[in-house]
Amino acid sequence: MQRILRALVTGGTAAALIFTVAGCGSGTAGDSAGDTSGGAKAGGGKITVDTAQGKVSLDKAATKVVSLEWTYAEELVALGVPPVGNADNKGYGTWITAKGAGLPDGVTDVGDRNEPSLEKIRALNPDLIVIDNERSKANLKALQDIAPVVAFTYTTKPQLETMKKNFTELAKAVGKEDKATEVTQRIETEAADLRTRLEKADKGGLTYTVAQGFTANGTASMRLLTDDAITPQVLNLAGLKNGWKGKGDAWGMTTVGVEGLTKADQNSTFLYVASEQDNPFTGDLADNAVWKGLKFVKDDKVLALDPGTWLFGGPLSALHVLDETGKALKV
Repeated sequence: MQRILRALVTGGTAAALIFTVAGCGSGTAGDSAGDTSGGAKAGGGKITVDTAQGKVSLDKAATKVVSLEWTYAEELVALGVPPVGNADNKGYGTWITAKGAGLPDGVTDVGDRNEPSLEKIRALNPDLIVIDNERSKANLKALQDIAPVVAFTYTTKPQLETMKKNFTELAKAVGKEDKATEVTQRIETEAADLRTRLEKADKGGLTYTVAQGFTANGTASMRLLTDDAITPQVLNLAGLKNGWKGKGDAWGMTTVGVEGLTKADQNSTFLYVASEQDNPFTGDLADNAVWKGLKFVKDDKVLALDPGTWLFGGPLSALHVLDETGKALKV
């Protein structure tokens, strides 16, 4: 799959399941020339942020940020600096329901993530814009004319460590590095806690398969996540073991039909996310002979996670994955 990737956006129809992968971006406001502190100095000075296209220098911590990608909007909320503008507020609210990740009232919706409104962005007078380079290529120069622009590559392996690094760099840009450390440490803490609860329940080391389900062209489709994807990397921190070994794309996903599920570890617990309006596991597959013949289906080991569990998000989404998995496994 190219750098243009399919994933959940809004709605629950096949047409609403296309989104552009977060990719390399570009910063403006000049590259750093000597200041490599990575943050505001005690006496003022510039802030240097390490982005996908090199160092970006800011005169001071940004306070009015526009995010054109959900992951970075989530990260800004986690840092206590919610964006003044965000692309597709409705979609964000539908798919990102992690505790503490909600956008506060007053965040301006600047339009579709693929085609945001430059006029709305300019009217907000931001001092930083966070973008996905692949999605924003056509508008890059126009965005740079409005404010400094930074972007981060999400899919660089290992994705979990990349997410943490990107989160930390964004935190530098808004002067919240200590908060970033606090939030990322919670992932390890919560994973260790889940591991302990699983072991006490005699479920330690449980094998799982995690999937995102949807309907495409009238057919049930599943994206099964390999260990290259961030969600399995988070679950593996809790001692769980991924039962899907298929070949993944750049995001660590393998898209299959119902026949492809026969290649998953049949002794695994099948965890899934699907829109309430488009859930093939309770809909089209309910009477499907192949589906009903899968061992984890017959063993009643198919467990739904919150439909708003965003499998490709930031630290709050990672915490939500752990929380939802614990609830599903009843520990």
